[in-house]
Amino acid sequence: MRTLIIVVRNSMLSDLERLLCSNGVMTYTILSNVEGKGVTGRVYGTFLNPDINTIIWAVLQPDQADRAVSALKTLHMGRKETSRDDNPIPLKVFSFPCEEHM
Repeated sequence: MRTLIIVVRNSMLSDLERLLCSNGVMTYTILSNVEGKGVTGRVYGTFLNPDINTIIWAVLQPDQADRAVSALKTLHMGRKETSRDDNPIPLKVFSFPCEEHM
């Protein structure tokens, strides 16, 4: 099994869920209203700085994780190509092996 942790702007969540579904990922956990700081800057979720992140946590079979990561890379590159500036795309994907114990 592999765990995927996907950190994305909340505004991209519906696109991301459609992408995951179309690539066979039907089970995951969504952590909403996530604040933090990364390459795209500080995310506050306030009136003056309304951006907020979401984390999608998915445990998948290795082949399913590979398909999802490939689709996410394609999405990332597509967003990068259509971006009007050099700002980083607010999408990060991490993976690691995991074991299910129960």
